Formats: sequence, structure tokens, C-alpha cells
Amino acid sequence: MGKSSKHKFKKVSFKLSYAEYDYLQKCIALEKTTANKFIKHYIREGFEAMKTRVSDWDNQKQPKNQLLLFDFDQAPLQSSMLEESEFLYTDQETKDV
Repeated sequence: MGKSSKHKFKKVSFKLSYAEYDYLQKCIALEKTTANKFIKHYIREGFEAMKTRVSDWDNQKQPKNQLLLFDFDQAPLQSSMLEESEFLYTDQETKDV
């Protein structure tokens, strides 16, 4: 039994219009390279341009299973249990008891 191969890469496919494909072929001829090398090169450039924005977004992301326990943007609201329970009883009810 051979060692199972680990896939280091993911496959991506997309569709191009005829005009986009024609333009891609012209760019490839101008750069004297292959379609894959051309596309990978410009994807890497795009990734480099987005690197700071992605890292900022990644640092702000909160895990789905983490609860937000404290809201530090607002001052805490203090209340009394007695004040909250006053609305439960009216004067009439207390006289009947």
C-alpha cells in the first residue's frame, strides 16, 4: 500500500466571456507566458494589495461560539430589584391580601 497523497492545492474554475478570453489570450501573448502562470501572478498581486485589509478584518472577527458578555461602548445600567418589582403589584392588590 502506498502512502496517501495530501492535496496541497485547491482547484478553482470560472467562466470567461468570449471578449474576456480573447483579451486574456492577447495578454498571454504579450507577456509570453501560459494562462495559468499569468492568472496566478495577478492573483498574487491582488492578494498582496488586500493583505492589510484582510488582516484587519480577521482580527475583528468574533468566533461563532463566543458570547458577547460585555458591551464596553455603553455605560452599565444599574437597577434595583425593588424598583423592577413595583409594577407587579398595585395598591388594590396589597389591600386585598
